Amino acid sequence: MKFVCATFLLLAQSVSCFHFECSRKAFWDRQAQSALVAFGATIIQPSKAKAAYTPKPAELEKLRIGHARIKWLLENWDLETEVCGKQSMSEIERKQVIRTEGQGSGGCEKTPLNVQGFLGYKSTEDPLYRVEKLMIRAADLVVDGDVEGYLSVVEAYKDKADNSAMMAYTSSWGEANPNGGKEVIDEYLERTKLDVAETERYLRQILNYLNLEPLPARKNP
Repeated sequence: MKFVCATFLLLAQSVSCFHFECSRKAFWDRQAQSALVAFGATIIQPSKAKAAYTPKPAELEKLRIGHARIKWLLENWDLETEVCGKQSMSEIERKQVIRTEGQGSGGCEKTPLNVQGFLGYKSTEDPLYRVEKLMIRAADLVVDGDVEGYLSVVEAYKDKADNSAMMAYTSSWGEANPNGGKEVIDEYLERTKLDVAETERYLRQILNYLNLEPLPARKNP
């Protein structure tokens, strides 16, 4: 409001020079003052916009929580990507499962799509859902000023996370595809794990760039 009033007064003073006698110097002095006011506005407004754009600590916490969940997934891989003892099988089927998967397995099925749930690809409520947008907004918070290096890691993280989700999906269809089988599921799931490990590494680097301390591995931090 003060800016608007000041601008109006300066413009009014400038116009008055056309109605009353005033020196050329006085006229240009007033024009210079108007320019300074306008210049000040261009400085102040982007500053406010930048403050609103930069993520708050509560938003950045999503990165730490998401990282803790990915670490949990890697440390509890079989637990999170396999379900055992919940199948209804005949005696012959049960013997086949024991023979191929080990005595006492109780009949296990791989659940590769669970991986997507830890990477933000199954729910909008997940802390890592479209997290690359948050990462880009946080570029101004990079502690050592290496924004270019930071954004390069963000891009690498996005590529690995996307690839992990895609490999998990491919693994889930391993048995249904021609020449498929449980071995194909296991192969793709192992490749998925390697991609998830790389995803975790890049996310850990991003936390380091932003001076954020990683949380312990937990499914629900």
